Amino acid sequence: MNSSYFSHNFTKAMLNSVNLRSCIALMLVITCSSPLHAQLLNAEFTSGNGFSDGATINGVRNWGAQDSWVAAETSGIGYARCGVSWSRALNFTPLAASLEVEETVAIEAVWRGESFLNAPISAPVFALGISDNILTPGNNIPALRVDVSLAGDDTLRFGSESNYVSLSLADAYSGTNTNTNWFSIRMEITRTLVANVFYINLKVTDLDENKQIGTLGYLVEDSGTYQAAGLLPAMRTLQVLAPEGVSGTLFTASHVDRFTVEEVNVSIPGPGFEWGASSALSGDATVIESDAYTGSFAAKLGDASGDSGWARTITGLLPKTAYTFRAYVKTVGGSANIGVKDYGSAEVSQSFDTASYQAVDVAFATGEDMSSATCYIYNGPGGASSVYVDDLSLVATEPNLLPLAPATGDYQLIFNDEFTSEGGIDLTKWKPEVGFKRNNEEQYYRAENLSQSGGHLVITAKREQVLNPNYDPNASDWRQSRQFAFWTSGSIKTEDSFNFLYGKIVCRAKVTNLPGTWPAIWTVGGGEWPATGEIDLMENFDGRILANFATAGSGRYNAFWDGYSINVSSLPASWVGEFHTWELVWGPDLATISMDGVVLNSFDPATLNAVDSHAHPGIAPFSTFSQLLWLNLAIGGNGGGNTSSLPDETVYLVDYIRVYQKQHSDYNAAVELLNDNDLRVDFQSIEGRRYSVMESTDLTNWSELVNFRGVGRAMSHFEKNGQSGDKKFFRVEVNNSQWLEPETP
Repeated sequence: MNSSYFSHNFTKAMLNSVNLRSCIALMLVITCSSPLHAQLLNAEFTSGNGFSDGATINGVRNWGAQDSWVAAETSGIGYARCGVSWSRALNFTPLAASLEVEETVAIEAVWRGESFLNAPISAPVFALGISDNILTPGNNIPALRVDVSLAGDDTLRFGSESNYVSLSLADAYSGTNTNTNWFSIRMEITRTLVANVFYINLKVTDLDENKQIGTLGYLVEDSGTYQAAGLLPAMRTLQVLAPEGVSGTLFTASHVDRFTVEEVNVSIPGPGFEWGASSALSGDATVIESDAYTGSFAAKLGDASGDSGWARTITGLLPKTAYTFRAYVKTVGGSANIGVKDYGSAEVSQSFDTASYQAVDVAFATGEDMSSATCYIYNGPGGASSVYVDDLSLVATEPNLLPLAPATGDYQLIFNDEFTSEGGIDLTKWKPEVGFKRNNEEQYYRAENLSQSGGHLVITAKREQVLNPNYDPNASDWRQSRQFAFWTSGSIKTEDSFNFLYGKIVCRAKVTNLPGTWPAIWTVGGGEWPATGEIDLMENFDGRILANFATAGSGRYNAFWDGYSINVSSLPASWVGEFHTWELVWGPDLATISMDGVVLNSFDPATLNAVDSHAHPGIAPFSTFSQLLWLNLAIGGNGGGNTSSLPDETVYLVDYIRVYQKQHSDYNAAVELLNDNDLRVDFQSIEGRRYSVMESTDLTNWSELVNFRGVGRAMSHFEKNGQSGDKKFFRVEVNNSQWLEPETP
């Protein structure tokens, strides 16, 4: 926002980003950490009886449900509720043509049941999946699905009748089980190489308890129902009545807080060979139903008499990104090779020879303009008699680091403004800007142009003449040399009230996209710009949507921009008139900006300011400085452009802004031994605290290895100075002594 454009403008490949209830968790595709997702539907059930940000969804009220689903809200959480027997929601956008071979669709619902009682019978209560559009409302849809069943042994079962993960109600809930937890139910349906066979990956997470219930994968054979075009995602609910002699109902309603549908380009289809076939095999390589590492199937590469292998070109990767290709392998009578090529640099490979299954990794980093790589396993003449391969994966990693383990703790809301009151803004949270400020913009910022109405923050830009009280005809600064402003507008920031280091921002807003306007959602560090960093979740000017990260370049007030832009003209015609959700997920290893669930830009927070920058040279601002929030509507200037065609009054609406942060309590668990020589420290703390990494050989005599400043979640990776293989123990100790911020020039 502090610059009209950015010197570094390139389009980055989209990352996987799946929304969950109130941004509690981020679910990744099971087979690969970086597939390309095309989101078909993201319903959050936030208004009226029509769901998802308006009266209709895809032009159909109530989703064409057989019986009514209604929108409701509890404690600020919008959700859909259905308590009638076998009601469905069906009229979504069809999947592209049909689910073709090796295509995957991911369907996810954040769900809870109402009034689970101890059940003497087994009965389904909710279904999630896809149906064929030729099926009539009376058919049992969705047919290719996962069920949530209320089992007779006092458990919930997620999955099919024969393949499921279960949860004991007694373990999950206290009391009478009437107030149930929220669950994320994610299913990925992949059309396999075998006709009329589909592979389902299921992942279930208890969001309230912050624990994974389980994952499973299984095949579904069908007679041909899903051959037709126009497959539709769907969900159903069933009211379960108590049997004769039992009072009341066993289950009364389904609540769905979020429903997402994506078409997913899975990087490694069938990574465990559970489909029973693979087009990636060559020579005498085959899929066998034995000697598997997990599941029932594995691949067998033949003997040394000829060439035998597995190879696949993986697309949708991020340029300039480190990856690890992993395979579980074992050999008989010799060695074979695993490697990666055609990724923008020299081919990397290594041999392996192991009598039992072991994970073998090959690390590589894509080139500046590369978004693909060819991964392979090869057994040639003179190699092993047999090679067994299972559970392939491709994972994006930070350079020189192993993948981060899942963070402990849960996201907690640390700041929000829902803008639900009428009248003025909350001055305990926001500081209005006053005057001319940046980028030669035409507006004079005033508090009078800020208000709350209809559940929104309303920032109004007006064509009107006001006197500049700082006018000086002899001044060289444009902020003083202008006698009048011919536009007024509003800008607010959380200066002196709130800032944070690492966390998640979610903001819902409606852009203006008018020539001459420049609305924004952004953050800045508290010191001299840009040395303390700037993140633009959203800028809208010149007919584009931008998502940017800025660090300090050479000299003073010179930024280096890592940015992304998309033309609004490439979006649906109705897009401008609708609200959209922007999200920043910012941690020590990766920061991403998403729009409506699609990641637009990613950035390495360890990126340093230029060594010759005026302030904080060689410092990583996004690993060091807290950021404050900023919402504003600029007019004209370096970015906004010509204002001659603007109406005399225009508004920028913000529905809400929320900030979450993960909280950790187990500091000792934050130290991880990566290998014989390396440690990783991953912790979350109270701002200003100091932490020491301690080492001991006997759990009694502790010595300090290194001291860290604990602000938010921090990660460090360092060498143990060539210590021997003696057993070591590590822990993190909290020190309340002060750690001073670097002085800001």
